Amino acid sequence: MKHGIYFFDRSVLTAAIQDFTAVIKEDPSNAQARLYRGRAYAKQQQYRNAIQDLAAAVHLDPSCWLAFYYRGCILRQIDPKRAVQDFSVSVLINDTQENFCSFLHRGIVYSEQCQWSLAICDFESVLALDSSVIFAYLNIGLILLLHLDQYYEAIRQFTNAIEIDPLNVQAYVCRAQAYHKIHNLPNAVKDINRAIHLYPNKSQLCILRGQYLMELKKYELASLCVHQLAEMDEESFMTQPVQQALIQSFCQNHNKAIECLREATATQPEPSMFVILGKIQMKAKKTKDALRSFKKAMKLLMTSAKILPNTFEAAEMYYLTGLCYMEQKSLLRARDAFSMAVRLHSSYPDAFYQRGLCRMQLRQAKCIRDFNRALALCPSHFQAYMSRAAYYGSKGRYSKAILNCNEAIKILPNSVRAYFYRGTLKYQNKTFRPAIEDLSKSIDLNKTCILAYYNRAICYHQIKDFRKALKDYGILLLLELSKEIDFKVLINRGLLYMELGDYANACEDFKEATLLSPDDSQIFQAIGICYHRLHEFEEAVRSFDQVLKLDPVSVDAYVGRGNSYMENGHEAGCKQAQKDFLRAIHLNPKCIKARICLGYNLQALGKLQRAWSQFTVAICIDPKCHAAYEGRASVCLQMGETFAAFQDTNAALKLTTTAPLLTNRGVINQLMGYLPCAMKDYQQAISVDPNYALAYFNAANIYFHNRQFSQAYCYYSKVLQLDPRNESAVMNRAITNTLLNNIKEAKEDFEKAICLCPFSAAVYFNRANFYNGLKQYELAEKDISTALSIQPNDALMYKFRADIRGKLGFNKEAVEDYKQAISIQEQIDSM
Repeated sequence: MKHGIYFFDRSVLTAAIQDFTAVIKEDPSNAQARLYRGRAYAKQQQYRNAIQDLAAAVHLDPSCWLAFYYRGCILRQIDPKRAVQDFSVSVLINDTQENFCSFLHRGIVYSEQCQWSLAICDFESVLALDSSVIFAYLNIGLILLLHLDQYYEAIRQFTNAIEIDPLNVQAYVCRAQAYHKIHNLPNAVKDINRAIHLYPNKSQLCILRGQYLMELKKYELASLCVHQLAEMDEESFMTQPVQQALIQSFCQNHNKAIECLREATATQPEPSMFVILGKIQMKAKKTKDALRSFKKAMKLLMTSAKILPNTFEAAEMYYLTGLCYMEQKSLLRARDAFSMAVRLHSSYPDAFYQRGLCRMQLRQAKCIRDFNRALALCPSHFQAYMSRAAYYGSKGRYSKAILNCNEAIKILPNSVRAYFYRGTLKYQNKTFRPAIEDLSKSIDLNKTCILAYYNRAICYHQIKDFRKALKDYGILLLLELSKEIDFKVLINRGLLYMELGDYANACEDFKEATLLSPDDSQIFQAIGICYHRLHEFEEAVRSFDQVLKLDPVSVDAYVGRGNSYMENGHEAGCKQAQKDFLRAIHLNPKCIKARICLGYNLQALGKLQRAWSQFTVAICIDPKCHAAYEGRASVCLQMGETFAAFQDTNAALKLTTTAPLLTNRGVINQLMGYLPCAMKDYQQAISVDPNYALAYFNAANIYFHNRQFSQAYCYYSKVLQLDPRNESAVMNRAITNTLLNNIKEAKEDFEKAICLCPFSAAVYFNRANFYNGLKQYELAEKDISTALSIQPNDALMYKFRADIRGKLGFNKEAVEDYKQAISIQEQIDSM
């Protein structure tokens, strides 16, 4: 017996069995020999012999708890009920620490029979006997986690297991899953990280970690997990070609994924495998290969009658085929494929949606039916609402399109695309402020949404909120834009600056735009206009020259260049301008703008009758052109035809009421001696445009003429408030202040007038009068002398200086001045 136990302990089972058999032959009632031989048979997987020996041992010694325990272990899989009985008898005989395994195995059997409470009781009994048994903690925790939904208690059990064995990977994984159940994702990730640290090459651990990180929205870290999986060479992982291919595809290693699946389809040609292969080929932009894969899948799925079954699997194949055809721009084939998909599976919302897209691109009105059908099957189909909105938007039915965007936003409240498109539709609907709200929401959701900034800037421009529009255009230019958008932003901002009168900045934007589109004549035209407004006429001419190089028949360029030549102020420039205006008229005889400019040009050259003719032709071409009437009125006035000028001005005012036109009529009334009518016109001009300085100035002159000096003073002050550099208004106010005896203010105004116009003889003459009135003859003599140095052939000024010099006692000089005044006057009279 001892000899057999010796071999048994050293796992020399055959020799041990021989020894125990010899003992049994000599003593058939030896229960111990039966027990050991049964255990030896069990180790050799001779379970029938083992059960016979253990049964004999129990029969010979009913108090042999080990025999019951080992027989229970053998019966656990084949007869759980008898196994439970054996374990129960074993623990009845011996319920000490020595026999805790019976409790443990009985707990396992109860678990397999889904008797969770009994299983937990047995595992707790194990722990009561030996608190270091990790397996018991794990089993209790798993039952609580997976079946009883007691997650916090499960975490406590797994924590107990970890405290006993800090290197137990299973405990960390189980606790991570429990943390996941209570949405404590940070702790779940920590436990998975610990498990990976212990077993770095376990693919399932990486998959779990990636899943948890995705739920934490840490997408970069989750992506890293997938990349790690792709680099693993774990045997169990390599034997799963579909999973391996999907991971390689995620890592953009499409060729590896395709190769892996091709090998798999060679040995296992199943429809599902070909479908996955086709999907990966679609991701790799190999649509022709994908189509072949889907066709192979269809052939495998066909019945003996070569008919595809009416299943979702078959419909999906046609759906994916349709997507491939759409990628190839074969819209008719794509439509037919989607039609086949919905025929095989009538409840396929994506297929209806994609067919709707095809039909919309084919300009078929039926597309709206497909979108409606997709939404009937799936009311939360975001893309269908957006596409339906696009359809209605393309038909100009903006309100209906906006309603569809509203529904899309209910489905995805943080969709940048939905808010952006709704904002664009509201812009098209001319509701700019609500459009701005939607575009601002798009920007809040995505700070780099270029088109949202661009469209919002346009909306701000429309509502005249120029500061905010400029801010959005500025932000856009700081972002990385495509050449096309960059160009549009520069053009729009340039036009906005022009509207604000900031021609310098507008010019800079247009210059920048020319670098992106050097052959666009319109940009050079705009640059020329900016230079013209900035009084840089030579630069303007160069810009218009560039326009004519790019577009030799540009009427606007000839007109613009002509106007720039005109502004040079010399006769050669006027003649050159005339040539340009004539070229413009030659290219387009009905160009009113060219004829009006030619009219003003001829007027400047003193050819009044020809100028009158040009304005008259312009009126014949367009009887509602107020600018032509205004121009002809100015020519008539210069020709002395005051009443004709009055009639033309009235005709212009019937077409449009502007402050300059009213002021012009006031001037004509004033020339005709109708001062009340003139004042009425000036007052009306002021009511039309309260910031039109010339109307105030002319009204002030009438007040001055009528000796209403206080009113004249107020109006001259208003002129200077609007135009501080108007030297005529400053001088006239100085004279008015003199007459009102506002000596200090008059002196200040004269000094300001001299600063503004230091070479004006009239200013010095009037200040000399002012000093003469104050009896400051030395200052008066100095000013009148300065006036004469500027304008030496003025008899009146010589006489005035003679009077002042006489008062100063400079009689000889005074006599000389009188003689000079008489001489000049005689020369004038003799002419």
